[in-house]
Amino acid sequence: MVAFAVILAFCLVVLWGLPVGMWWLPRRFCPPLVRMAGRSTVRAGLLAACVQVGGVLAFLSATYLISEYLTGTVPVWLVAKLFTLVGMVYAPIIGLAFPDRSGPAYADLRRHLREAGATLGQERAFAWVGGPFTFVGMPVVLVGSFLVFDLL
Repeated sequence: MVAFAVILAFCLVVLWGLPVGMWWLPRRFCPPLVRMAGRSTVRAGLLAACVQVGGVLAFLSATYLISEYLTGTVPVWLVAKLFTLVGMVYAPIIGLAFPDRSGPAYADLRRHLREAGATLGQERAFAWVGGPFTFVGMPVVLVGSFLVFDLL
């Protein structure tokens, strides 16, 4: 039962979160980021890092709280639902900077940034600073699911 809950939670998080983060979130998220960056490329890179690091820290905090205070005290199905909800909030942030394979790396994200008014340097900074965090975020979700369900 627990293994099934882990697999189901992870699949729901990834299969929902990455597409939402790659296609829906950039249209809503890029204009405010570009406005906050002003014309600074450095600020654009810092904002990309802050968004990704803030997302992973919030996810890890929620995962810790679920595993510490709820695992073993509430039914497994409720823990699975809560973890899935937390993951479904974090996964689009992973998908925001997920590199696409259809063209040049980060072409979709850079297109949304360009449409929001970003300069070429800002596009690169947002994409190349935020992108590597995607590859950190996916294992964090998997390890988090193991921690929540006491599989580690």
